[in-house]
Amino acid sequence: MAKGSLEGQLHFERKNQNLVKVPKCYARIQKRPIPHAPVASPYAGANVPKIVYVSSNSPFMSVVKRVQKLLRQAEKRATSSIGLTDSKVSEKEKLARLARGQEQLAREEIFVKATGRAVEKALGVGKWFEEKTAEYTVRYETGSVLVVDDIVEDEQAKQKLIDKEMLQTKSETAEPQTETSGGAKEEEEEEEEEESNAQGSRKKKKRKHAAFDLNADLPETRTRWVKMVQVAVTLR
Repeated sequence: MAKGSLEGQLHFERKNQNLVKVPKCYARIQKRPIPHAPVASPYAGANVPKIVYVSSNSPFMSVVKRVQKLLRQAEKRATSSIGLTDSKVSEKEKLARLARGQEQLAREEIFVKATGRAVEKALGVGKWFEEKTAEYTVRYETGSVLVVDDIVEDEQAKQKLIDKEMLQTKSETAEPQTETSGGAKEEEEEEEEEESNAQGSRKKKKRKHAAFDLNADLPETRTRWVKMVQVAVTLR
């Protein structure tokens, strides 16, 4: 997280613990798209949540303009029934209607939501509206979303590793049993020591996948928590 970033000013609960690890030599993680609720029409009623989803590729000002458009529609809904130009409505009733419209407008929030790497962009959108304090009210909520990743195995790469391990095991256990004496015995001991050092070197090379049981089946999926931010914007 970059020093001085907007994201760094908020608190996100750390939930990921003991994630399933994957041997990179023969498997990989394939991320699934995070499911979202359908985007509501800008003309839907005030009781329908209006959400703008932000990705890391979303153009910044396009998001801002989308939020502004939804806010203008909210303002139209709140003021459509006031009837300020209706001469048949008393001034007192007009003021009461105006107050109710303002109350409705303050309740109709437009939500900007983002997860993962897009969080910083969503916070930037919130900051843009927050700086215009005379027009907008902004509040922030943080949380987490549970997502599912697929674990994809490369069967050919895995089989090559299994075959290589079998060959190494056979070569390490196949030691010739011969009788020697005197100087020949000393020479053989030196050779055994060299062979032992070579075996130790080979074992170090194997450690990069030794923590994984090649004969065990990996799970098809894993779950993890992704940080999420929701920026709520309303007209004053």
